Amino acid sequence: MGLRDFLREEARTTLTEPVDARFELPALAVQDESKPTVFETVGEYPNVRAVANTLGSREMIGRALDVEPSAIVDAMGSAMNDPLPVEKTAEPSFEHVASEPTIDDHVPIPVFYDEHERQYFASSVVISKDPETGVQNASFHRMMFDSGNRLVMRLVERHLHDIYSRTEGGLEVAIVMGVHPAVELAAATSFAPEKSELALANRLLDGTFATTEVDGIDVPADAEIVMRPTITDERSEEGPFVDLSRTWDRTRQQPVVEVADLYMRPDPYARIIVPGRTEHAHLMGIPQEPRIYRIVENTVPTVENVVLTPGGCSWLHGVVQLDKRSEGDPKNAGMAALAGHPSMKKVTVVDSDIDPADPQSVEWATATRMQPDEDITVIENAKGSSLDPSQDYDRGTLAKWIVDATVPGDRDRSDFAEVTVPKAEEIDLTDYQ
Repeated sequence: MGLRDFLREEARTTLTEPVDARFELPALAVQDESKPTVFETVGEYPNVRAVANTLGSREMIGRALDVEPSAIVDAMGSAMNDPLPVEKTAEPSFEHVASEPTIDDHVPIPVFYDEHERQYFASSVVISKDPETGVQNASFHRMMFDSGNRLVMRLVERHLHDIYSRTEGGLEVAIVMGVHPAVELAAATSFAPEKSELALANRLLDGTFATTEVDGIDVPADAEIVMRPTITDERSEEGPFVDLSRTWDRTRQQPVVEVADLYMRPDPYARIIVPGRTEHAHLMGIPQEPRIYRIVENTVPTVENVVLTPGGCSWLHGVVQLDKRSEGDPKNAGMAALAGHPSMKKVTVVDSDIDPADPQSVEWATATRMQPDEDITVIENAKGSSLDPSQDYDRGTLAKWIVDATVPGDRDRSDFAEVTVPKAEEIDLTDYQ
């Protein structure tokens, strides 16, 4: 199962006029993030197309996982508990294009934002092999184009960083772009070192995921673009980059990546993820939701769903849905959620009848079921996310809060039920046109 299989089933916006990867392509990509946007002609790349927004809504993500949107947390959590080792192999859909390539001669590398005008790959999945265990790791890492065959990689201190730190003389990896959304969600998940994100992807795809070997590393057989580079010991300036908070991240010294070989499909899709926008938020937040859910469930077993909200960068704000049995449940659930995801600074707790993924529904519950002097708990001087620009950088702390937007326990629930228009959901307007 690959990107093209997913696109065949999705309604999409197709743009046929040529677009420039510098500013124009990203600007068009964010016009409607709720469905895939396909660019048939990109700049000076006659044989390259581009696609954005394959993870632009929870409805679309549900379809990628073959579940209802409300079941995404359960689907991801179940797959994380029971990854399926990849046994299916296939001939690669891609072919060798160039050795030591000048990368931007072959692949469009967008400039997403002005002021600093850096060229970035934001959809780059790095696949590596742990030299001690043989387990393959897949993880997202942004790549800033330097020149020629050189990129500068933001190497976050997680599993890949650990593998790199234990490897002398540079680490050979694969960079993959243009895969099924389920594979991207798996790569965005921080797994235990002994588990493979490729096995997680295989479970999410019900065992249909196939790989092929490229110079000793297994990669998705139907990937659109594959690079075989070395993460070198050389360092260079990386950034600034517009991060999840939609503010400029700081500049760092990061490893230089030198690409030895470039592989592409004959008519590839260049995968575009606009930094700071909805897809970026979903890739960051959705893999965290099952973790939060499990920790909340240990505290309040009647929890029903957890959503990290795009308006809160899918990282800083979350909503917990539960079947409240006692007055202490919302506060306990909120504290457990904050412990489960320490980067979060606001948790809103809602009842079973409120859709935690619907911001209007959550705001309605907050407006009609909550009194600020009784239902807001503030936690001062807590450690939060480095992505939050409002924190006290000198102390590295911030305040967090829990909002109990559930029906007060001493009141009649019927007084707080939303009254709906009879038969409104059953009517099809096209019958009246």
